[in-house]
Amino acid sequence: MLMRTGPLAQPVTLAQRLAELGLGLRQAHSLLNRLAADEPVAITFPAVPDPAAVVSDLAALGLRVEWRCAPAHVDVKAIRERLDLTQAAFAARFGLELDSVRNWEQGRYTPDPVARILLKIIEQSPETVDRVVAA
Repeated sequence: MLMRTGPLAQPVTLAQRLAELGLGLRQAHSLLNRLAADEPVAITFPAVPDPAAVVSDLAALGLRVEWRCAPAHVDVKAIRERLDLTQAAFAARFGLELDSVRNWEQGRYTPDPVARILLKIIEQSPETVDRVVAA
């Protein structure tokens, strides 16, 4: 998450730094417009070798960075078994593809970052997900 901490005094330098982090210039320009409107912006950087340096560089350019990271690993089978659900019931309850659940549990595929976040929420608060997907 990027938030403006003050005026964007060096927007060209900021756009260049964002491009160095893997954003296209068009995407960086759009991001700068949103930040100029004082809107916090969630963004995914393709690769960040030194997060501390990025935080420091962007802070010097008037931005605050809050990192949000997906869990590195989730044990889908353990979550499902703790809820005492079959694979089919687990998939149906939480709006997941049955084949995905099977593939994750059998290690053929790893859940992508968004799926890992959802699975972590299911692990910690399945009732919350029930309320959201039932709405």
